[in-house]
Amino acid sequence: MIEDAKDWVRARAGKVLVCSTGTLLALSLLSLVPALLADGSADADSKADQLIVQLQGKQEDAQAALETKHARLLSDLPGMDAERADRDRATARSVLLSLTDSSASSRTVRETQVALDARYGFLGNSSRSLTEFIPEWMAATGAGQGAGTAYQLADFDADVIAVKGLDYAYAGVARLDPVSVDGKPTAKSEYVVFTFATGQDGTVASFEAYRASARTRDQLAAQTPPASASPAPTASPGPGHSG
Repeated sequence: MIEDAKDWVRARAGKVLVCSTGTLLALSLLSLVPALLADGSADADSKADQLIVQLQGKQEDAQAALETKHARLLSDLPGMDAERADRDRATARSVLLSLTDSSASSRTVRETQVALDARYGFLGNSSRSLTEFIPEWMAATGAGQGAGTAYQLADFDADVIAVKGLDYAYAGVARLDPVSVDGKPTAKSEYVVFTFATGQDGTVASFEAYRASARTRDQLAAQTPPASASPAPTASPGPGHSG
C-alpha cells in the first residue's frame, strides 16, 4: 500500500501542498515535486524554474485544475469515513512530531533510531524513516552535537489517497519552523513530505518521511507567509502509538 502512496505523491503532490500554502505555492510545487523526492540535477532545476515562470502567469486556471482533480479524487473514494480520517491524521501528526523532535536531541543517530524503533513497531515495516530520514534530519539540524535546532509544527496537511477494504493510505506535507530565541529565528523552516497507512482500528501500518532539499526548502520558504508569534499546538499521542 505504501508503494501506492509514493506513486500518488509523485503524481499529485501539487494537490497535497496547495491545501496548506496557497495558490502561488501550489503552482511552484507542480514543478518542484520531482526535486522534492529525488536528488535532482542542474537540468531538472533549470526546467523547474522555467515551469514556475510559465505557471505563475496562469494562476486561476491552475487553481481550478487542482480543485477539479481533488474533487475527482474524492469521488473515487466512496464511503470514506471522515471522522476516522481525522483521527488518522492526528496520529500521523504525533508520529511526525516524534521523528522531527530528534532535531534537538542530544542522542546519537543510533540511539535515536533505537528509541524510535522501540516506540513505534510499524517503523520496522518502513525502515527508510529510520535509516534515511533520521540520519539526514539530525545531520541537517545539528542534532547529537549539543546544539540542535528545536522546531514547532507550523503547517500540516494530509489527504486520503487510497482506500483498500478497511485500510487507508495517506500522503501529505508539513512545514516546521525553528523556535525563536529572543525573537530571532535560529534556522530556516524545514519541509517534510510523508506517507502513511492505517488499519481500521487506527493502528499505523507504515510511515515514510522525506526531508525537502535545501533548494526546494528555500523556494518554498520564500513564498510562505510568516508564522504567527504563538507556537503551534502539539498533538497528543494517537491510537496508533505503541510504548
